[in-house]
Amino acid sequence: MNEDITNLLSEISRLFRTEMRASSAVEEKEPTPFQNEVIAMVGRNSGIGVLALAELAGRDKAQITRIIAELEALGLVVRERAASDRRLWQLMLTNAGETLFRQVHARRSALSAKMLSALAPHERDQLQAMLTKMRDALKCPDREAG
Repeated sequence: MNEDITNLLSEISRLFRTEMRASSAVEEKEPTPFQNEVIAMVGRNSGIGVLALAELAGRDKAQITRIIAELEALGLVVRERAASDRRLWQLMLTNAGETLFRQVHARRSALSAKMLSALAPHERDQLQAMLTKMRDALKCPDREAG
């Protein structure tokens, strides 16, 4: 049964990503799925630093630095010195990055609504509570199940 649940979660995740890719116009310079994730993280956390972004994304600093450089080249993200500490860099979306962030967010919201429409409101609440527990168990792997 545990494997069935894991397989369902993987399939839902794969189908969601596939639908997200299919719903976007494919252009030569369109960001990759991971670049879109980074854009969303910066969009939700304007002014975030590279180290904090790496931790949030679960990636190492070198990977995030490379992705940020790519997004800067696409004109979607800018790095600015932090006013409080000139040694630190803050990441922000450009106007084009903000526009893309809003478009991706709208597609994601529509797809989420479609997916969750199969559930009654109380089932959505239960699902959210269960998924939160599962996520927390992964964040704290040494915690005893209970």
